[in-house]
Amino acid sequence: MARKSQYKKKLEYNNTYNRNNYRSFSVRFNNKTETDIIEWLEKKEFVKAYLTSLIKADMEAEEKKAAKKAAAKKTAEKAPAAKKSTKK
Repeated sequence: MARKSQYKKKLEYNNTYNRNNYRSFSVRFNNKTETDIIEWLEKKEFVKAYLTSLIKADMEAEEKKAAKKAAAKKTAEKAPAAKKSTKK
């Protein structure tokens, strides 16, 4: 059996490693008002992978939206200004 000092060293190493290499997010769902979400997530085999895929899809959609908006702005800037009518 490992001595307590070895366990403490390993625990300290793991905590330091996790602190330096990971970022944690926590979300709470209400058992009474969000049962549908809780049940949905509980059916998933890998919740982290599911949530990660949703976030990445949303990020890609946002990037495409921003690129489309930038392209439209660039096109508008290149288009010549409409001439004013000189009719009297």
